Amino acid sequence: MDIVKYKQIQRVQIIIILLNLVVSISKLLIGSIIKSVSVTADGIHSLGDALNNVVGIIGVYFAFRPVDDKHPYGHRKFETMTTLFIAGLLLVTSFKVLKNAYFRMLNPIIPNVNVLSLIIMVCTILINIFVTKYERKKGKLLQSDFLISDSTHTLSDVFVSLSVLGTLLAVKLGFPLVDTIVSVFISFFIIKAAIKILINGTDVLCDAKVLDPHDIIEIVCKLDEVYSCHKIRSRGVSDDIHLDLHVVVNSNMSLERAHNLVHEIEELLKIKIPGVTDVNIHVDPY
Repeated sequence: MDIVKYKQIQRVQIIIILLNLVVSISKLLIGSIIKSVSVTADGIHSLGDALNNVVGIIGVYFAFRPVDDKHPYGHRKFETMTTLFIAGLLLVTSFKVLKNAYFRMLNPIIPNVNVLSLIIMVCTILINIFVTKYERKKGKLLQSDFLISDSTHTLSDVFVSLSVLGTLLAVKLGFPLVDTIVSVFISFFIIKAAIKILINGTDVLCDAKVLDPHDIIEIVCKLDEVYSCHKIRSRGVSDDIHLDLHVVVNSNMSLERAHNLVHEIEELLKIKIPGVTDVNIHVDPY
């Protein structure tokens, strides 16, 4: 099942890489031709999207490798590590955009906005909207942290590109300084997206809680033979959740029955909570 899922995620990433390359090259060419720092910055941002997906393909490849002696819990955190790399690329990109904006303030250049540049920006926005919806839909369907986090990044491209389109219109109306101001705005937008990805990624790597303990108690304590449930811990990603808990049962329960009950609880949790792959249950006597 993991191999099938990996191939599906890989197929999604290849489609997105091609679309992002079309968008980024279009923006960079137009930005260079009309000498717009905001369009060029937006093009760099979009090029980062394509590079992110290349990194993602590598990360997902390692994430879906089978369990081995050195990695008994699997390799799923490799996927999360790639999201941190994405955040790093975004921060570097934002610095470059701020640097270009600073030099443009020192050496002002009035962009030569034309109809073609406006049409291309509208087309790239439509492509980004499609990519965002497609990637988020597939990310939720395949429960991929990378695809979901990258769709958030691509969504930022939509808003950034809309602001750039407005900038070109403002320049056309005689307000060239708006071009530089918007490029600074873009950089802060990129930083915000990077911080969000960093927080989500570090939560996974630091084994932050994934499930609400009360939900586990409600499921497990419905079994007649379970008196209570405590010391509940969960970690992992949405489709690879590891769960530890203690259940209290009758002290006179036979070892064989306790063993079977543990398996029943494990199967129940996996059915009730899709994404739970490993359950470790400790039995306490009442």
